[in-house]
Amino acid sequence: MKYFFEKIINRTRRFFREFYKVPYCVPAWGLAEHLAIFFCVLSGRIVHGKKCLQLYEQIKKKTGKPHVFGFNSGREAILAALRAGNIGDGDKVIMPSYCCETVAQAVVASGATIVFCDIGDDYNPDVEHILTLINPEVKAIIFPHMFGNPGHIDVLENELIKRNIRSEILLIDDAAQSFGARLNGKLVGTFGDAGIISFGPGKTMTATGGGLMITDNEDLAKRIECLLTSLLPVWKKFRKTVYWLVFRRWRRFTLPFYPFLKFCFKDLNGKNETIYSMCNVDAALGLKQLKKLDTMLHIRMERKKTLDTLILSRLSDCIILSADIVHHDATLHVATKYPVMISLDSNNPQNKFKEHLADHGFELQNLYTPIHLIKNYGYKKTDSPLSRTENIWDKLVHIPIEPYFNDMMFQLLCRCVEDFATKERGNSNALS
Repeated sequence: MKYFFEKIINRTRRFFREFYKVPYCVPAWGLAEHLAIFFCVLSGRIVHGKKCLQLYEQIKKKTGKPHVFGFNSGREAILAALRAGNIGDGDKVIMPSYCCETVAQAVVASGATIVFCDIGDDYNPDVEHILTLINPEVKAIIFPHMFGNPGHIDVLENELIKRNIRSEILLIDDAAQSFGARLNGKLVGTFGDAGIISFGPGKTMTATGGGLMITDNEDLAKRIECLLTSLLPVWKKFRKTVYWLVFRRWRRFTLPFYPFLKFCFKDLNGKNETIYSMCNVDAALGLKQLKKLDTMLHIRMERKKTLDTLILSRLSDCIILSADIVHHDATLHVATKYPVMISLDSNNPQNKFKEHLADHGFELQNLYTPIHLIKNYGYKKTDSPLSRTENIWDKLVHIPIEPYFNDMMFQLLCRCVEDFATKERGNSNALS
């Protein structure tokens, strides 16, 4: 009986603990975004509507690209680019193992084979390793810019030109995590043959899904226009919109109830092999998010600077930042996430860090598991080693800096990070 009551008490504590002050990855939606959803639902224009064309025009102005195409997700935008580039069976696509799994899902859906590359100190694809993997079977390279930090896609493109193989390889500039960042003064997503912008969770702009492919390649654009696409059923998009409102935007109040209601939100997306067009409600949200993009990026960058200063000045013996902290003047890091490594000599310091922040109301989730370690992606031990990826992925944690929570909570977060380092230093000294 005692065990039974203890179990009930522990579950009750866990239930109430999940009412986080700062939950994980909440969209920065204000009144304008809520009204946009309301009017789309009220008018019945959740899937169909004029907002998509309006968004495409605004993205053309922002990026300078003449062709913009909308899809249901960033994954489908990548799949569309691959199919339009005639990438399929017998072809190989180079991509990093350390990124969102949806990138790999798009490659698999195209029929091509994945060749995984390693990452550099900035967690972006290692250009030198990519160059060693290129052979006549490689027909495409997908280059994601991780955590808001621009990678060296310009160097890669120049090397492909030097080798006279630039026209033979479809180069996809995946700015899903980093739209708004700049490399040499140029927006990421505007390099290569096709750029990808995503409105998924944790991106610089967030809707209830949706993704864009941008290009100035006329032949590629014509083939995209000829692709067969589908529309999500209205009822399915309505359910997905409700899910985003209830369990993402208002996660602070609803997260503990999700286990009881998750059966209501199964199969929100379509089939992996099908390319769906962008829905009107996502375009409406995208327009609102694009309008305040610069403001949201400014908040992210200022918070990154604050944490850089705090960690480098007082916590560098406990917390390790990426080696790529100081950027060239022409490079703009927009800090979608703030990854760090905990260097304390203790048992599971990463889990301790997450538990410490959770105790103070901050929800953290793990960053990416390398895709080559996930079954069914065809990676073999005899393939090119991914030493950097395997050495760091399980050591990384991140500190939330999203613009949806206010400055007062961010100051509390900074104090929690400093308190954690102080506490763990004391524990380490006591053990020694």
